[in-house]
Amino acid sequence: MSNTLLRLTITALLIGIASDATRSQELYDYPLKREAIDWCTITLKTKPVNGPDLPLVLLIGDSITVRYASEVGTALKDAAYVSVLGTSKAVGDPALLDEIKLVLRQNHYAVIHFNFGLHGGIPGYRTGFADVLGTLKQYSPKSKLVWATTTPCRKQEDGPDVAVQERNAIAAEHIAKAGIVVDDLYTLVAKHPTKLWDGGGVHYTAEGTKIQSKQVAESILPLLPVAKSDSKAP
Repeated sequence: MSNTLLRLTITALLIGIASDATRSQELYDYPLKREAIDWCTITLKTKPVNGPDLPLVLLIGDSITVRYASEVGTALKDAAYVSVLGTSKAVGDPALLDEIKLVLRQNHYAVIHFNFGLHGGIPGYRTGFADVLGTLKQYSPKSKLVWATTTPCRKQEDGPDVAVQERNAIAAEHIAKAGIVVDDLYTLVAKHPTKLWDGGGVHYTAEGTKIQSKQVAESILPLLPVAKSDSKAP
C-alpha cells in the first residue's frame, strides 16, 4: 500500500470515528424522571408579506406564560410580533435547552421575555439555570432579555410559597450578575389585594391573567427598537 493510499485510509477511518462520536452525542438518552404528561407548544410569528416592519418578541415559559401570551400579543400588536415557546421541561433538563435552540435558530428576536420555575426540582434548577442563560446568549446574542420571576402557588392560610421563593432566589443571583431586566410577576401576584388564583391554586382567573399580561407587555415595550421613519426631515 502506498503512503498516499495509507494516509487516505487513515483519514477516512478518523472521519468515520468522529462521525460516530458526534451521532452518539446527538442521541437523546436523558435519565430524567419527567411528569406523566410532558408537553411543548410553539407558535412563531414573523412579518407578513406587505405587513409593517415590526420587531420580533419571544415569550418563553410554562403554562402561566402560555395563558397570558395572547393578551401580550394583543397589547403589543402595533409594536411587535409576539411568538411563544411554552414547555413543561424543567431547568436542568437538557431537552429544555434543545427546545430553546430549536426556536432561536429560526428567527432573531429583539426581546426575549422568559421564565422557568413551576416544573422540576430545586437541585436541577440550581445546577441548570446558568445553562439556560448561556443558551439564550449563545443562540440569540443581540436579543434584550427580560427575566420574569416565577409566580407563587396559593398556600393554606396564605403562607408563602417557599419552593418558588427559593427558585427565584437562585435565579436572582444569575440575573443580577448578567445585568438582565427583571419583570417581578411574583410580587405582582403575592402582594395584590385580590386573590388572583383560580380553583387549582396554580393558574389564574381571567382577571389575574389580564393583570400579568399588562405588566409583561409594559416590561417589553421600552426595550423594543425605535421604528425607523421613512420620511425625511425638511
